[in-house]
This record gives sequence, C-alpha cells and structure tokens, in this order.
Amino acid sequence: MGVILKSVGGIPDPAFPIPPGVVLADQARIARRRFYPVTILFTACAVTVLGLAFAFHPGYALAYLALGVATWTLLEYLVHRYVLHGRFPDGPGLLKHRVHTFFDTMHGDHHQRPWDGMYINGYLDAIPFAVLFLVTSFLLSPYYRGPVFVAALLQSYVVEEWVHYSVHFHHFNSRYFQYIRHHHWYHHSRRGPGQAFGLTSGLWDRISGTRIRATQFGFRTARVARLPRRAPTSAVTPIPQTRCGSRPTQSHVGSPAIGGRPGAPSS
Repeated sequence: MGVILKSVGGIPDPAFPIPPGVVLADQARIARRRFYPVTILFTACAVTVLGLAFAFHPGYALAYLALGVATWTLLEYLVHRYVLHGRFPDGPGLLKHRVHTFFDTMHGDHHQRPWDGMYINGYLDAIPFAVLFLVTSFLLSPYYRGPVFVAALLQSYVVEEWVHYSVHFHHFNSRYFQYIRHHHWYHHSRRGPGQAFGLTSGLWDRISGTRIRATQFGFRTARVARLPRRAPTSAVTPIPQTRCGSRPTQSHVGSPAIGGRPGAPSS
C-alpha cells in the first residue's frame, strides 16, 4: 500500500532523475518476485477451470473465454481511470474511512516513482477479490460458463500485469510492444496522467476520448506503423529499457520530457 493520498494532492509528477544508487535490475527483480505468487495461483486456477470446460463443453468455454477477455479490456481501463486515478477523501463513517484508506493510497507512489519495484505490479491483496468472484461464479452458474468467464478475467489480469512490468523494465522489438511502451510512458509523463489509461491497448482510450493525439505521440498519424530509430525530443523518453532476455543494470539520468525542462525524463 502506498503513502501518497490522491485526495490531497492528486496524482504526483514523476520525481526524476532517479536517485543515485537505484539499480533498475534490482527494482525489476523486486517487482517480479512480488507478482510470482499471484501469477502461479491465478494461472493454475485458470488452466484447471478452462481445461475442464473445454474438455466437456468446448463451445460454451470458447464463448465465455472470449467474453471474459473482451470484458477485461474495458475493466482494466475503468479501474485504472476511476479507481487508481480516483480520489477517495476521508470522511465520517466506517465505510467511507475504509474506502479512503484502501483506495486513496493506490497508484500515487507508482506515478511518483515509476522505477520502484514495490509499486509496479499487483500483490497478494488481489487474491481475496479473485476468490470471491470465483466462488460466486460457481454458486450462480455451471462450471463451463461463469467460472470460465472469471478465469478469463484472472488470466487477463496476469497478462496485463506482466505487460506493465515489461513496459517499465524491458524492451522487445515488436510493433505491439513499441506501441504500448510509448502509450504507457506518455501516461507517466507530466502531461499524460489524464490520458492513455489502457494498459494493454488504446482501444477504450479511443472510444472514451482519452487517447493520445498523434502530435503528442511523436508520430505523423495515430496509427503506429514504425517507430523512429531515435525518439524526437517531443516524444516520451522512458527510463532505459533492456533488450529481450536481458535485464536493466543502471539508473537513468534525464532526457527531455513532454512539457518538461531539458534534462528531466518524461516517465
């Protein structure tokens, strides 16, 4: 749980440059280790439920799997925009206080220190919600319908969190990864917290009016066909990424930020 209260100061600007002594490889390792337990549990659950459903009811299983994945793309957008970026001020009453203490401390620390491995991925506090949804789905519908839908949500969450981790610490030479990395690092820039809420795609940003404009993205068109070899000075420049299969090894000294001053990185 973070310490920054969004209801007091909103989402903070990134505190760059990275302090001396911070090693990105260490932060990446922290992030990975925190999310391994959730990855193993959620994946095991999804494989079990989906395996049974596809073995005996493949048609229903495929339909509810597709529905779950599609629903997740919207859910990740809504949660990121309205929960993680939402403000939950304290007030009278136990419920409002609990909501404040649980939700108001979310995500602010991640925006202030986007290199901090303690705030990159979800943690064990996601498990109770998963158990609640899964048990409810088994109680309300056959195992090849509701539980498959929930299993798809859980596995989509795992994929989304690993994409998010990779965007912060690694570099892969694929068009999709180049696109989503620029998309997310613009969100982490000083001008970007109100845009680019999608974590695995920009679909719902387009639909909801929070997409990054072509000029902000640093490209001629909003559709990313090919990234330039060197990002223009107006584009988002993230902290150093490593090539596929390697790990980050050193901290970052700033580069020009969108709307920032020279020497201050945008992420």
